[in-house]
Amino acid sequence: MTTDLSYAVRLLLEARHSGKQMTPPFALSDRSAVYAVQDGVAAETGPVSGWKVGARTPTAEPSAAPLLADALVRSPARFDGRAMHMIGVEIEISFHIVRDIPARREPVGRNEALDIVGDAFVGMEVVDTRIADFKNVDPEWLLADNQMNHALVIGDGIEAWRTLDWPNLRVRLVVDGKVDVDQKGGLGAVDPVRPLAWMIDHAVRLRGGIRRGQAITTGSWTGLRYYPPGTSARGEFVGFGSVEASF
Repeated sequence: MTTDLSYAVRLLLEARHSGKQMTPPFALSDRSAVYAVQDGVAAETGPVSGWKVGARTPTAEPSAAPLLADALVRSPARFDGRAMHMIGVEIEISFHIVRDIPARREPVGRNEALDIVGDAFVGMEVVDTRIADFKNVDPEWLLADNQMNHALVIGDGIEAWRTLDWPNLRVRLVVDGKVDVDQKGGLGAVDPVRPLAWMIDHAVRLRGGIRRGQAITTGSWTGLRYYPPGTSARGEFVGFGSVEASF
């Protein structure tokens, strides 16, 4: 890691510890630099509890970010919304890892990757950022800041996820008792299993391996929606389970 990247790691850690947002001091040269910053932050905060992965379309190259050591929270979850810079909510399909694959150079094929996945679950990603003026900065800095992850709330499990009709899955987001989203589909990747398998291969070849107990969340079905402190939110994949959080 170059001196500049070490400085980026230090700024992000200071922002996490102080609660004060930081302004990116330079451009990140490429995706490998972004992932090096992520890894530097994770090395100082403890073993990662999982990964978030996203792809804008069914064929786009995914991007990855670690979920830090304290990121997984059981539903119904409570957060201090007044202590957050923003309260972002996304409803997602997430997965539990049930077996390790140690770090190695050889690719992890789709079948091997899916063999280490247990249940899926209804997840709520809670979004906040350590980056000031986040709507106007280089998106690579938001990815370096773990793609703005604050927490992943673990909702109801979905055992029979391998047979789901992903494009027609109905998702609802209810906020303070009012329906904010009610639609079929909505995930950019359409099928969350492709980025899931990609993430497992990426973690094994480039990020030190994948471990039992980690979670992988695969992108928003509802879009990123912002709410004020005092909000209560409930996400649901209709017929398969729900997840709840209050702020």
